[in-house]
Amino acid sequence: MIVHIYDTRPAELQAYAVEDVSMACRESGATAVLVGPELLKMVSNEQETSRGNYPGPIPVIADCALRDMVDSPEELCAGAKSLGASAIGIRYYTSDWPDDQSLTSALKKIVAAAEESKLAAVLLGGFGADGAEGVAGASAMASNVGAAAALTTEREEGGAPVVGCWDGSENGLQRLREAGFEGLIIKNACRGDVARGAHLKLPSPAALLVTKLVKTALSKGSKTVWAGAGGVGIVGDGGDEQLSADKYYNNRGL
Repeated sequence: MIVHIYDTRPAELQAYAVEDVSMACRESGATAVLVGPELLKMVSNEQETSRGNYPGPIPVIADCALRDMVDSPEELCAGAKSLGASAIGIRYYTSDWPDDQSLTSALKKIVAAAEESKLAAVLLGGFGADGAEGVAGASAMASNVGAAAALTTEREEGGAPVVGCWDGSENGLQRLREAGFEGLIIKNACRGDVARGAHLKLPSPAALLVTKLVKTALSKGSKTVWAGAGGVGIVGDGGDEQLSADKYYNNRGL
């Protein structure tokens, strides 16, 4: 269960807002968090504060664009490692490359550089494409270039492990479950606003939202998920969203 954390104005974020969301990822049961370079250091530092405790730190994956890395992969991978990354997520679009051979060559170059820096690599083909995340054949591609896993549009057998992308909708989660995905990336879990309400309450609404999404994805039971103007929520306890959120955050009422 990988939680993707994104903010539209990362330079304006206060550390406490990022730390609250990072903690929510860990304590809700996520297995990794995916962030852009701007948030990498703050998230990795917060995860390290839990070392030696339970739950311990979860891996932080640096969200990197293949186009940005191809000219200096060793330097960028080393930089991600120094900021606390455990892996890199290689985001690419097949339409940006003239042919499969060029794409494969570029991916092999980046994966090799990641291995030199002792980073795992996850292929994020099509990630961020407004509902069309993942590419067909990603599992075989990941095996070919040496990546640990890949984002794909459908369950694939015989290659590297694959994950699906969940946008927070009930229908989307059901589709991914029916397709047999064993792993998910929860896309933009804070809906672009990591600092939402962080100055007003602890845990912040953004942290509660992350927790609700992870708990829903992990739950085998049925939860009603809605996508409103304010983001994704879970309705329970007679429609009292805050009460439901508090129960989720404290691992009760599941």
